[in-house]
Amino acid sequence: MQGVAPRTRSALSLLVGIGLVLSAGAPAHADLITDPGTDAGADDQAVWAQTGGGIVYSGAVEEKGSGPGNLTPTTGGWDPPPCWYAPYLGAKDFKRVTKKSIEGQMKMPGMTGHAGNALQQMLDHYEDGYSWPKHPGFKDWNVANDGEGMFWAGVPNPAEPDSALRDACNEVPFWVDNGEPAPDWVADQAIDPAMLAELAYERMVVPDTEAELRPEGEQTVNLPTWVWLDGAQFQPVTARAEVPALGMWAETTATPVSLTIDPGTDDAELHPGGGACAMSDGRVGTPYRKGDADKVPPCGVTYLRSSESTGPYDFTASVTWEVSWSASDGTEDEPLPTGIIEATQELDVREIQAIVR
Repeated sequence: MQGVAPRTRSALSLLVGIGLVLSAGAPAHADLITDPGTDAGADDQAVWAQTGGGIVYSGAVEEKGSGPGNLTPTTGGWDPPPCWYAPYLGAKDFKRVTKKSIEGQMKMPGMTGHAGNALQQMLDHYEDGYSWPKHPGFKDWNVANDGEGMFWAGVPNPAEPDSALRDACNEVPFWVDNGEPAPDWVADQAIDPAMLAELAYERMVVPDTEAELRPEGEQTVNLPTWVWLDGAQFQPVTARAEVPALGMWAETTATPVSLTIDPGTDDAELHPGGGACAMSDGRVGTPYRKGDADKVPPCGVTYLRSSESTGPYDFTASVTWEVSWSASDGTEDEPLPTGIIEATQELDVREIQAIVR
């Protein structure tokens, strides 16, 4: 399962769930699209990974793509998809995994009455052609068309904090022929390159903002503090998300463009004014060298008041990254919201007392 976003519930529990309700003859909640779970066996785990039912992440992403990464969008109201519909399994594998799950749950103690009827209707839907609105029934799990398409189902985004949004893609698994789009009634939630780009962005990991400061440790009133970044770390990074079953992919690239410093107090002079230090070839500022103590740094701060009465100042360094994406549909360098990553450290600032004789 390496590279596939982890799921927390088995196909068995997700197919029906506790309190499954059938309304007007159609399932109101049946979000079957995690890995088949340990109760389904190791072979079923392999089927899930090999068929590309999930999204495979690579490049500069959080381990296994579980997200989220450390890049924060600066645009308010921008959110990656909380859930989506994507290919799950071919007909034969879907029958093997799902039928076992349903029949196993039907044998559980107390699975009678409405819950038992719901399970039976699910079996009738995939085996005997029982239909619901939007969901035509199948004969023998559509095995006669195995290889000519896949069952699709809803995928919850594990990085989405709102459980209601995360579980909103709750239609029962449906069939999509190879090369055909998902049905119109799930078109807005069917996986596409733009969604993949957003998901790669959400899981992207960029270098931590570790600004170098000189002098190190305690700072001195009216003497400049030099600030710079290691150019070897701050180069463009790329995160990739793909759905192998569809041959669909998107790559999201983040490029560092500037460093902004906040001294943590109004009693300070920024260099340059405003504290936005330009980046060139991944480098910001100039490393301090012996003899530079009285010079004005190209990127830095001069504190004008001691921190002795207030406590240490919270010095914050924020790197701004411009983000764009390209994809298998021919999209090139389409912009995404600018992102930032910041780090804060406490600085003590002392005042040197001159002795007058």
